[in-house]
Amino acid sequence: MPTSQQTATAYHWVMSIQTPDGLMTTRDAVIDVPEGVTRQQIFHFVATQFAEDYGQTFTILFFGLQPNTL
Repeated sequence: MPTSQQTATAYHWVMSIQTPDGLMTTRDAVIDVPEGVTRQQIFHFVATQFAEDYGQTFTILFFGLQPNTL
């Protein structure tokens, strides 16, 4: 029985946020994204990481997502 291999593409994301008390922070990372994953799913994945560290209340100032290739 043949097995299917899921193809993944490396993406670089950047997100900047500001908390209600004025703290501003920016993070970035490269993640391998399997076929079929949407930009919205990646956005929520990244925003959840910020929420775990800074709480549920913050303003997203910037979100960028691009393939990690030149």
